[in-house]
Amino acid sequence: MKRSPLLLFSALLALAAGFAGQAGAAGTPAGTVIQNQASATADPFAPGGPVISALSNLVESVVSPVCSVSVTPDGTVAAPGQSSTLLPGDTTVFTYRLTNSGNTPNTYALKALVDAASAFTPAPLNIYLDANNDGQLEDAERATEISSLTLAPDSGQTLFVVAATSNSSRGDAFVNLSAACPGGTPVDSNNVSRIRVGEPPAVSLTKTFTPAVVKPGDTTTVTLVARNDGQGASRTLVLSDALNILAAQGLSYVSGSAAASTGGTSAGTTPLTPEYTTDGTVYSTTEPSAVAGLRVSVGSLAPAQSLTLTFRMLAAASAENKTLTNTASASTGGVTTTASANLDVRYQPGVALGPIGNAAAPEGTPADSQTQPFAVVGQTLCFDHTLLNTGDVADTFRLTLALSSGQATTALLGADGLPLVQPVLLQPGQSVTVRVCYTPTAAGPIQAVLTASGDRGDTNLTRDLIGDVQAGLPTLTKTASTAGTVMIGDTVTYTLKLNNPYTRALTAALAQDKLSDALTFVSASDGGTYDAASRTVSWNLGTLQAVETRTLTLVTKVSAAAVDGQTLSNSFALTTTELPKAISSNLAQNPVWSAQLVIVKTVNTLQASYGDRLTYTLAIQNLSKTTAVTDATITDTLPTGLVYIPGTSTLAGSAYADPAVAGQVLTWRGLSLPAGGTLQITYAVRVTPQATGDLVNTVVVSGNGGNATAIASNTATAMIKVNPLSFAPLGDLIGYVYVDRNRDGQFQQNTDLPLYRARVILAGGRIALTDTDGRYHFANVPFGTQAVRLDPASVPYSAIKLPTDGGLNGTQTVFVRGLTSVDFPLAPVYGDIQVLRRTVLNMGDLSVQKTVYVTGNLYSVQLLLTTPTALPGFVLSDPLPTGAALQGQGPILTADPLKAGETLLNYQFTFDGERGAAVTDPSASWRY
Repeated sequence: MKRSPLLLFSALLALAAGFAGQAGAAGTPAGTVIQNQASATADPFAPGGPVISALSNLVESVVSPVCSVSVTPDGTVAAPGQSSTLLPGDTTVFTYRLTNSGNTPNTYALKALVDAASAFTPAPLNIYLDANNDGQLEDAERATEISSLTLAPDSGQTLFVVAATSNSSRGDAFVNLSAACPGGTPVDSNNVSRIRVGEPPAVSLTKTFTPAVVKPGDTTTVTLVARNDGQGASRTLVLSDALNILAAQGLSYVSGSAAASTGGTSAGTTPLTPEYTTDGTVYSTTEPSAVAGLRVSVGSLAPAQSLTLTFRMLAAASAENKTLTNTASASTGGVTTTASANLDVRYQPGVALGPIGNAAAPEGTPADSQTQPFAVVGQTLCFDHTLLNTGDVADTFRLTLALSSGQATTALLGADGLPLVQPVLLQPGQSVTVRVCYTPTAAGPIQAVLTASGDRGDTNLTRDLIGDVQAGLPTLTKTASTAGTVMIGDTVTYTLKLNNPYTRALTAALAQDKLSDALTFVSASDGGTYDAASRTVSWNLGTLQAVETRTLTLVTKVSAAAVDGQTLSNSFALTTTELPKAISSNLAQNPVWSAQLVIVKTVNTLQASYGDRLTYTLAIQNLSKTTAVTDATITDTLPTGLVYIPGTSTLAGSAYADPAVAGQVLTWRGLSLPAGGTLQITYAVRVTPQATGDLVNTVVVSGNGGNATAIASNTATAMIKVNPLSFAPLGDLIGYVYVDRNRDGQFQQNTDLPLYRARVILAGGRIALTDTDGRYHFANVPFGTQAVRLDPASVPYSAIKLPTDGGLNGTQTVFVRGLTSVDFPLAPVYGDIQVLRRTVLNMGDLSVQKTVYVTGNLYSVQLLLTTPTALPGFVLSDPLPTGAALQGQGPILTADPLKAGETLLNYQFTFDGERGAAVTDPSASWRY
């Protein structure tokens, strides 16, 4: 297909036209000449022919100068090209690019404009050139503000628009950078940027030490709280605290104690990681060994949100008595807020003194005082207080008492009732009881102040009040229906009288009477009750009105527990609310004596003649099993015609002092009879020519038994008939007392066993003791029938019954004529008898002869006690061998005192063991 030559030509024209159009392009410098020539070609008209070509004429065009400007980024109020959110008072920088889009160099007029839609006007509003083309506004570039800029064609420059807000700026402001060609047009002014200013934050900072006062060795917690109290969020907030100054003063950081978090919003608490520094410059999240400072940061702190940093500090001893000030800081947006807190490092001594159990009662309040409404002169009244160390350090305290009114002697006591030892050392939290006792010395109210002072300077006081003090005591009187000695089984009625002498009533009156074991309760008046466990009778009397008198009765009976010689002492006591210390009545006392004091008087003959010598025997027995009779007095009244022969008195067979002789009255004084014991006195008289008829002699004895006085015996008499024409011849009575081992009734020297110190009694009262050969002797025995008796208490075995004993074993009737012999053979119950042991023990003034007889498995023991003087509080005990069985009376003797002279004790026991083990040694004790 052939191309049309005409078509090719048109194409060349179009190309030429295109070049002509380039001459007006913006990038083509002004004055540029543009030449354009068209050419045309055509195909040959004939195949293989030459191509036909042709050129047009040459056309020339010159480019005219064009001013054009471009500012980016573009923006409108509705769609700002740039946006910056600020806080009031902040400054922002908007970056623009100004380009010469014309074809000739131009100087552009620059303006920073504020759109009318703005809520505030930023001021100042300045334009600066990025002179070094680094895209950053340096301080040097801020030095020169520009209002125009010359640019070559197709070149550009970065510009900065700096806009500042004031503290009152709020809302949106629209800033526009305008660039205009010379002449004012064209202008590029669609470059709006927005400044948005919200409500500002308000960051507050608090710092506390908890506790704010510590003692050396304690820790305190440091709390830093930064809080945004404004309506806008903050920028990055850094909370920090320097600790190096505190460390130099003795306050050091406690390792591992730091913690940080944000909180205060609905998002809850968010933990943060604290940072540490050793030099105050470089911080790290790794805790070093020595912490010189702490900080924590957060990117922004929202309104009502808080940032908290806590840690603990340890107070060393070097920090004592220092006040340490520490300042922390919170920095945000170039603004730093500081807060300080003080820590006192010192011991805090403290003391509290108040009523018992309430030491911490506020001083000066009614709770810090104690009141007793009533007291009595001379009666002690006590108040208990608690002294408490409320401090954190040991301290010593001294207590002083001052009376502001009233008169009384006072005493400071401890809880044990002993004088309070001062000063009082108390550890922290330790307390003691302090008792203050008042003994009023005069009537009238008493007010006192008790003060506790610590050596470290603290004091505290409390008050004691006694509302009314009166003189005198209630009158308590007790009387017994029986004034003298009483016996077991007697009824004793006590009358109790109580009188309130005061002008005020006594409340909760309680009368109590404690009975001894020797009294048995029978009844009580006025509702009195008896408690058997405490043996106490009690009357709850309620209120005793002023000057009221009450009378009570108590019926008792003397019990079997009463002991001869004791005194029944009985009193009662009264307590009331006002008189808590018991007041006792007088003692109602009755001595007790139930046993008899018996005296028997015998004379050695029933007939006498002038010049005869008569021997009287006084046998006195104390039947009391418990109490000795002391200071006994024997009064013997002789009939007319009998005269006492001086030097003839004997006591227990030994010479004794003559009685006091007053006419026909003989008096022995100062004698003692042990409990259950006997006393025998003999004396001689001479029959004078004044004697006629029957001579009747009377005697009585009296003495004291324990607290019982004037105990009197029966009256004993002895009568003889005076026969002045009869001269009775005298003989001697002799004999043996022996153990008849072969039971033949005859004493055999080498076979039978003579008994030493056996007591033989002649009718009329004469007594003889056997010698070591078992012999006794009565001289000057009147001829005729005589009765002679062996005292069974003086021998270990019973006498063999003989035809001459008249039916009374151990007593024989014999007709005396000249030298007459009567023996007393003794026999054991069965078997032969041997003397197992005979020994004498000497203990001071006491000699004890012990003889042990044995027949079969029956052992008879005889103890002969000899003393030249009475032994008070005497106790003798002869122990049985192990496995022995006592037969009858025991081997114990008590006497107060053991009388002077001889005392004989016999007892028996059975024993199946080896005979050598049957012998024991007695022991004795007495008082000096």
